Amino acid sequence: MTPFKIALFANHFPGLEVAKFIASQQQDEVCALYLTGENPVNDNSIIGALNISPDNIFIGSDIVKQDSHINWFKQQKFDAIICVYWPWLLGPKIFNSASVTVNFHPALLPINRGWFPHVHSLIDGSKAGVTIHRIEDGADTGAIWAQKEIQILSTETAKDIYDRLQTEIVDLFKVNWGKIKKGEIIPSSQDESKAIYHAKKEIEELDLIDPEGMYRAKDLINLLRARTFGSRGFAYLRDGDEKIFLKLGLSKSSKFDQ
Repeated sequence: MTPFKIALFANHFPGLEVAKFIASQQQDEVCALYLTGENPVNDNSIIGALNISPDNIFIGSDIVKQDSHINWFKQQKFDAIICVYWPWLLGPKIFNSASVTVNFHPALLPINRGWFPHVHSLIDGSKAGVTIHRIEDGADTGAIWAQKEIQILSTETAKDIYDRLQTEIVDLFKVNWGKIKKGEIIPSSQDESKAIYHAKKEIEELDLIDPEGMYRAKDLINLLRARTFGSRGFAYLRDGDEKIFLKLGLSKSSKFDQ
């Protein structure tokens, strides 16, 4: 049987997990691999998970903008394009050249399109989740293959929810990939009336904490949760020309005494 030819744009932990999964599928073959070059260790792990010619491994965003490469890409007649945490938009000459396209986005689209959706869910209480969808013009706008709402726990900070969303979205893909290939899912259009987009630069406006400002305790706690990423805090106070960074630790203990 002719293998299902895939162009895989892979990044971060989910990119590695998807590469491993596709490699385990007998009828799937990654015939072109695109890597960001941002994390060489993870990139090498992705390469190691796949049986692919070095000539068909490409690094960075510029290659898919070149006319010569676009022509090469079209000639390959890929069955599917899969983008896993790929940080750059693909042009229509690329994504229109395959009948099946899948993009990963760690939000409950059309809520929180764009950057750092987990941060915004922690701050404003918007629903959190994961979505796999078709690639179309614009950021995270394509018709939805599948999605799952995720409940944020009261003890979770940005790193906790970020890690959990990565696992959840890989699982969502694994469950639905076979049905997508077989045409058993009809993707549903996103409701534009509910669309929310966040630009990358918005995050910078969140971090300065005014020690003289008026905050509800809940809002300040959620802001610090949203800007705590593991051992690092991004929220800060000004101390002259220096910054004092803040991070929040949360834990549960036994129930209140009656």
